[in-house]
Amino acid sequence: MQVRIVGVLRMDVPVMGPFEMTFDKITAPGFFRLDEKVDAKRTYASWFIDSETGEIMIEGTDHILKYDKEDKEYWLESPENYFKEPDTSSEGKKSFSFSFGSDEEDEDSPPKIERTGGDAVEVLHGFRTKKWITTVTSSDGELVLEEWFVDKLPLLDLSESLERDIKIKFNPSREAVETDQFEFSSNLLIAELDSLTTLKPLEGHSVKTNFFMYENDDLKFSAGYEILELYTVPFDASSFTIPEEYSRVNKD
Repeated sequence: MQVRIVGVLRMDVPVMGPFEMTFDKITAPGFFRLDEKVDAKRTYASWFIDSETGEIMIEGTDHILKYDKEDKEYWLESPENYFKEPDTSSEGKKSFSFSFGSDEEDEDSPPKIERTGGDAVEVLHGFRTKKWITTVTSSDGELVLEEWFVDKLPLLDLSESLERDIKIKFNPSREAVETDQFEFSSNLLIAELDSLTTLKPLEGHSVKTNFFMYENDDLKFSAGYEILELYTVPFDASSFTIPEEYSRVNKD
């Protein structure tokens, strides 16, 4: 048996404009594959960030196989390099952040948090979900999160467990490794902004989230994440191979 999950992360940021990253992950006991495609909608942004890459881990091998679908190339990466701590210096760190809260004179006034929804069932990509809308308002502006929650997502839990197991085996330190997750929940946001809130956390898993940030009623930033497919099929070893025409290159 193997688990496949396909999802997409969409963002619209200043200067760069809208882009989306699609991921296709397949896990099985002792096997892991991840394909990622980044597609910017603006031509000049495409030159810098468009890509279509992937990686494969197979238990019992010594290296991680990585590949570039556009260039039809592959290379081997050592576990030591793969699990190396990222460069957090100002030159090497790439990050996106924003601040949202109260001005200094209003720091004693926590942001206003409201949540509505959760009544009707909406079927989304085969998932039976309930939609919630959480609004956070402060002197800086407004954040709106739309979330479609399901009570349980056992296949996602299984996929993450299988990924975690094989990465521990490849990791030279044998330490647990966080799995790649794009999920962003209002539960995390509320806990960060207002530790005294009486609003109960949403239970379950979000299969789709839309995030909007407004300033003076103008949309400044938006992002969205959703799971498009999540299912199991019988194990197929060919799912963890690359085309024979790919050329091997060295990327030390």
